[in-house]
Amino acid sequence: MRNNRRRLAVAVLVAVLTMAMGSIARAEAVTVGDAILYAVDETGISYNVVYTAPLAADVAVTDETGSGIDSLEALVAALGTAPEMAEAVFAPGDTVGDALGLAVRATLTMEDGTVTAIAVTSAQERPMIGISWKKDTIGSDYLGFAEAYLRGGARVTFMTQVTDEAGAEAMLARVDGIFMTGGEDVNPALYGEEAYVHGSSGWNDARDTSDILMIRAAIAADVPMLAVCRGEQIFNVAMGGGLIQDIPAYLGSLVVSGEIDPSRAQWLPDTGVRSWTADGPVTTPCLPTHYRVTVDGLVHSGGTGYHVLGDDEFLAIDESARWLYDIAGGPNLALVATAHHQAVNPEKLGEGLTIVAHSSDGIVEGIEYQDNLFALGIQFHPERDALRDTRDVDISQDECNRFLGALVKYAGIYASEK
Repeated sequence: MRNNRRRLAVAVLVAVLTMAMGSIARAEAVTVGDAILYAVDETGISYNVVYTAPLAADVAVTDETGSGIDSLEALVAALGTAPEMAEAVFAPGDTVGDALGLAVRATLTMEDGTVTAIAVTSAQERPMIGISWKKDTIGSDYLGFAEAYLRGGARVTFMTQVTDEAGAEAMLARVDGIFMTGGEDVNPALYGEEAYVHGSSGWNDARDTSDILMIRAAIAADVPMLAVCRGEQIFNVAMGGGLIQDIPAYLGSLVVSGEIDPSRAQWLPDTGVRSWTADGPVTTPCLPTHYRVTVDGLVHSGGTGYHVLGDDEFLAIDESARWLYDIAGGPNLALVATAHHQAVNPEKLGEGLTIVAHSSDGIVEGIEYQDNLFALGIQFHPERDALRDTRDVDISQDECNRFLGALVKYAGIYASEK
C-alpha cells in the first residue's frame, strides 16, 4: 500500500510539473557538469545546494550509470523526499534525511535558465555525517548545517555527548564522517595553562571532553573529519597541542618584542575584563591597560565577521597541503567568515599535524592530519554561508560548499570501503 501511494504521488508530481512548465522557446544551450541534485518539486529542480531551475515540459532524462534513472518519474523516485527543515525539532541522536534517496549527480543542459536535459552520471548511497555535540537542544544554526549537508549529498545525525572511549567508538560506528563545529573557548588546563586576562573564559568541560574523545577516536579509526574554528582548535588540543588564548594580546606581545613591525599594528582600546556575579556579568577596566592589537587590518573576531585570506603579495595556503589547497582552488580565499579570539599555537602543534595555511599576521588558518583519508581543520566558517549570505556580504556559496562537499566526498569513500 505504501509503495502504491508513493508511485501515485510521483505520478501526480510529474503531471503537475509537465502542466506547470509548459513549452519553452529553444535558445543556445549551456551545461552544468557534475551537479549534485537534491529535489524535484513544482518550482523545478534543486541542485548544487543553493540553486533551483525550472524544468522544460519535455525535459529529457538519460542515465549513464545503468541505475534505471531514465525518466523524470524515475529521477523523482530516486531522489526521495526532502525533509521540511523550517519548523523541524530534533534532539541529539536523531537522524535527518531518512526519506531521501540516492545522492544523484548529473550534467544539466539549460536553455534560457530552464533545464531541458538531465544526464545522470552517478547515483550512490548517501554517507552519514555526524555533527558534533554542543548541548542537548538543537538550535537553528545546527539545522542550517544539517540542511547544507543534505543538499550536498549526505544524510545527517546529531551526535550525542560522549564521556568515554567506548561511547566515542559506538558513535563513530553510526557515521561515515564527522563535522566538528565552532563555539566556546577550550579549557586551558587541557594544554597545561591557566586562563589569563582576556584569555580563555566560558568553557564547557563536558563539550571539551566529548569533542576530544570523538576526535581521537576518529583519527584512530581513519573516519573523515572536517573541523571548523573551535573544532580546529580542539583538534590541535586533542593531538597534544596548545592554543593562543587571545589573539590580540598575542600579537601585541610580538609587536613589543620586535617580531612584528609596529607600523603594521593597530592598537585596540581596552575593553576591560568581564566577570560574573549573582546580579549578572560585570565589566571592569584593566589595570594596567593591556597591549592588544590587530595586524595588517585583519580582525579575527568582531568587526564585520569576515577577512581576506591572502592576496597577490601574501599567499595564505601552502601548496604542500594535501586537501586545503585543492578545495580552495589555489593559495588564497577572497573572503572567509571569522569569529574567534583564540587560535592554534604554532609553537605547540599537536602530534602528527601539519600547518597548511596562515593569515598574514601569522595566525594559523589551516591544519591537516595528512596520514588519514581526510582530516582537515580550518579556522574560518564556510558552513555559516553555505545556504545564503548571512550578513549581506558578497561571499561565494559555491566556495563555502566546496569545504562541506569535501567531507561528503571522503565520507562516501569511507562508507564504500566499510
